Amino acid sequence: MRSHLLRNRCKTVTPRSTRPVIEAACWALGILMLGLHFGARAYGEAERQQAISAFAQARSAASSETVVARGPDSIVPRVLADHAPDQTTWSKGRIRAYDAQALEPLKSLPAAVLRIPRVQLEVPVYADAGERNLNRGAGLVAGTAAPGTDGNIAIAAHRDGYFRALEKVAVGDVLELETFARHRRYHVTGVAIVEPTDLWPLAGTDIPTVTLVTCYPFYFVGSAPQRYIVQAVAID
Repeated sequence: MRSHLLRNRCKTVTPRSTRPVIEAACWALGILMLGLHFGARAYGEAERQQAISAFAQARSAASSETVVARGPDSIVPRVLADHAPDQTTWSKGRIRAYDAQALEPLKSLPAAVLRIPRVQLEVPVYADAGERNLNRGAGLVAGTAAPGTDGNIAIAAHRDGYFRALEKVAVGDVLELETFARHRRYHVTGVAIVEPTDLWPLAGTDIPTVTLVTCYPFYFVGSAPQRYIVQAVAID
């Protein structure tokens, strides 16, 4: 009996007066986290739309000859070259520095725009798969072909973001990839679920291919254990 009383005395009891305060704090924290989540989503969506619009404007402004070579390590878009000052007496180093500064505003532009009309997917594709780029669109997988080339172009995005639409993609769907140089159409030839260690979807191909990569399952708490692959080959 005495030991039972001692145990009861050792229990920590939260005063009833503090419970409403703790509950209110938990609600406030939850609302704050939701606000941050939806705010980040809204900001990413705004950036997606702005990037697609800026890409379209830059593409229409450029001529069919997208770049002008100025040596092995210096190129500049023709639309900029046409408005460049007379550089005939400049040193090569100074020309490179000028070109680098002129290209700075273009570095924020996506490398391409990816569209799958049937599932209403349209996202900018950036040069790398950094977190910010995946929040506002998709990113190129390092080591794979560049957009506009004839290799295997691998593109990644988040499963709980823009690439959630991939769960509705079916074999035969048309995929479009628009770069500054060309607008190419592909048709989906296969869908697969693989382990993260399976790298065959990223291997080089003999025919122009686009490989879309996202995590799987689409609805999963935490880090999804597998990868969802959609592959498409050029129609032309």
